[in-house]
Amino acid sequence: MAGPRPKYAITLTSEQEVRLQHLSPCYRAAVATVQRAQLLVPAHRHPPWQNATLAQRVGCSVNTGKRWRQRWQTTEVWDDAPRAGTRSTFPSLQRAQMVALACSTPRQYNTPGQRWSGEKLAQGAVEQRGVAPISPGTIRRGLRADQVKPWRYPSWQHSTDPQFVEKAIPVLDLYAQAPALQAQGELTGWTEEKTSVQARQRVTTTKAPAPGAIMQVADRYKRMGVLPLFCALVVASGLTFAQTRLTKKVADFKAFWGAFLQSTTWASVKVVHLILDKGPTHAPKQLGTGLAALELAFEVRLYWLPKDASWLDQVEIIFSKVPRDVLTPSDFPSLLALDKSLQVYVAELNQHPKPMRGTYTKTKLLAKFGAPPPLQLAA
Repeated sequence: MAGPRPKYAITLTSEQEVRLQHLSPCYRAAVATVQRAQLLVPAHRHPPWQNATLAQRVGCSVNTGKRWRQRWQTTEVWDDAPRAGTRSTFPSLQRAQMVALACSTPRQYNTPGQRWSGEKLAQGAVEQRGVAPISPGTIRRGLRADQVKPWRYPSWQHSTDPQFVEKAIPVLDLYAQAPALQAQGELTGWTEEKTSVQARQRVTTTKAPAPGAIMQVADRYKRMGVLPLFCALVVASGLTFAQTRLTKKVADFKAFWGAFLQSTTWASVKVVHLILDKGPTHAPKQLGTGLAALELAFEVRLYWLPKDASWLDQVEIIFSKVPRDVLTPSDFPSLLALDKSLQVYVAELNQHPKPMRGTYTKTKLLAKFGAPPPLQLAA
């Protein structure tokens, strides 16, 4: 081949040659990496080839071929060299000020809104901290590195019942002892109701999903009415008992309660431990009168949740599943269709019941709040 020999000769070990040979046709590697492998392997196998010949075969410039021949002799790497980048324009002091601003609330700085966003923080940093203008994206990256996300929040609540511990302990004991109690002929159950389950009929027919297209649901709908959903759960077995009614009154709950206690669930049962919250339909005096009128073959013992402690109620787990599994998207032509869908769903749950195991135990309760006074616990 005419012309002088290349100034930078390429010499590869057998391992390097095999590795680069695998990279040459690789479609999953970076384009620049594949190009360098296609330059280095022929340069090793054909030392007389000039840079122009290699560049023509690979499809790159002559300067690129010359540069990688030279770099291989000094570094023997085919990856990009580390880049220094620009000097940081976000000093540590300003970063600390930004974190402090993000850990406050907008109201403290007379800024409208309840939560900070990247844009609001960028504006507030200039106005309140006197820093140089900075982009919202830079602020988000800095806060993310410090694990600060003021635009997100979880919800939580605590019970306002002064006797929270005393009332919660029997409930948690029933959770833990439910399987053992069932073996002795004693069952533990929950009863609760979900209000305002809406039946909505879409104005346009809902289109089923198809390849390349998701389900399409019309925004406009007709209100077909609401149904309260009454639900009961057997803790040890996971069996669910549910009914819908047109209203949510004490009489409706008593009717549901009676149907639940008179169902076949309680065959050969000696004692039923029933847990309720203090909702408006759970009137203790009226429930006691209705319970005596049922003339049941077993004893019913009532337990009341502390105030504002519905998170201890396992029926709420069923109520959280119903909107996801049945009501989204809500498209029912009538209340009868909604009721039928709910009953079919509950029947399917009972075909494969799964006991719910609570993670909040009596040990965790006492570790956080301490044991109640002995006299109050005995009472």
